[in-house]
Amino acid sequence: MDRLWTIETHAHSAEVSLCAKLYGAQTARAVKNAGCDAMILTDHYTPEFFPADLKGTAYEARVDDFFAGYRAAKAEGEIIGLAVFPALEVRIASGPEDYLIYGVTIEELKTLGNLAHLTLPQLRQRVHATPYGLLIQAHPFREYLTCQDPALLDGVEVCNGNPRHNSHNDRAHAFAQAHDLLMTAGSDVHESMDPGGALMTCPPFADIRQFARLLRSGSVQRKLD
Repeated sequence: MDRLWTIETHAHSAEVSLCAKLYGAQTARAVKNAGCDAMILTDHYTPEFFPADLKGTAYEARVDDFFAGYRAAKAEGEIIGLAVFPALEVRIASGPEDYLIYGVTIEELKTLGNLAHLTLPQLRQRVHATPYGLLIQAHPFREYLTCQDPALLDGVEVCNGNPRHNSHNDRAHAFAQAHDLLMTAGSDVHESMDPGGALMTCPPFADIRQFARLLRSGSVQRKLD
């Protein structure tokens, strides 16, 4: 049996996420130095990056731009021995909440159309139109956010390790348990000090779809020090 991977499930790159201070290659090196075998890059997919008038080939081109940080991180990961996979952290125009989307491939994302101007029920419907897409509310109990209807979520980030926010992880964990939701943990990497704040373990996987299947099956667990 292969040994379990230690994975970072929530990280950003300065190529796309304006709040990030590390570019994709730097993020990859920092996460590798924190002892990880794999990283899922979840750059911010926002109404500002994806304006409402983006459609068709213009939207597809913008999706390619969105994954610039992922491509840089993946290239660096191939050099240093870190597996890197694509995902996204969506903020829709109707509110400040963030949603981690796992299991949707880049090509599938192009076919879904612009997600940033949907309602949450519409976002859920689009994500679930793909075979393995999962909708996870990130850090739902930060002071400026509202935890959403659990019937619209597949899961909750129950441990967010970002040191500059109080994510009230205890409340997120209790909410996920009460509503039988999937649970994730991530360091929310923006700066060099962030990697290692909250990690997970799981069997090795080949692509983001397989990660989503493992998460749904219960094979992805929070790494406890």
